[in-house]
Amino acid sequence: MHRLALVSLAALSLAACGKSNDQGAGQPGADANVAAAEAAFKMQAGQYRSTVTVEKVTAEGLPPQMGAMMGKAQSFEYCITPEQAAGGIEALKRQMADGKCQFESFKAAGGTVDSVFTCQSGEGMTLRSSSHGTYNDNGSNVAVKADMSMPGGKAIHIEQTVKAERIGDCAK
Repeated sequence: MHRLALVSLAALSLAACGKSNDQGAGQPGADANVAAAEAAFKMQAGQYRSTVTVEKVTAEGLPPQMGAMMGKAQSFEYCITPEQAAGGIEALKRQMADGKCQFESFKAAGGTVDSVFTCQSGEGMTLRSSSHGTYNDNGSNVAVKADMSMPGGKAIHIEQTVKAERIGDCAK
C-alpha cells in the first residue's frame, strides 16, 4: 500500500508540474496540444521546491498511516538545469513514456492548465488523474484528483494540491 501511494504521488507530481503533454500519436488534436504545452511551459532554470498536500484519501482497508497523511504537506527540492529548461517538454515526454503514461487531454492557455492522463504499471495497476491549476515560468499550483485501480478490484482515490515554485539558483 505504501508503494502504491508513492507511485501515485510521483505520477501526479509529474502531471502537476505542467511541463508535459503526450496525448498520443494519431489522435485528433494531438499536435495542437503538444504545441500548446511547448509554448505554455517554458520554465526558468533554477532550484525548485514542490510541495504536495494530500486533501483526501479513500480506499478499502485504508491503513491508519495513510489517513494520517491528509492535510500534511511534503516538500522536495530539485534543480532544473539550463539544458533541461531548454529541452523542456521533450525530457518530460520521455519520462511520461517511461512511466507508461498517456494524456487523454491537455489544455494550457492564459496561465491555466487542465489535463487528464492515465498510467499503466507492470504490476496490473492503472492510474487515472485529472488536474486543474495555474502556472507561470517560475512554477505552478495544481489541484489533482486521481483514481488508482489495483489487481483484485481494489481502488484508491486521492485528492491533493501540488505547488511548485522557483526558489533561487541551483547549488553549484
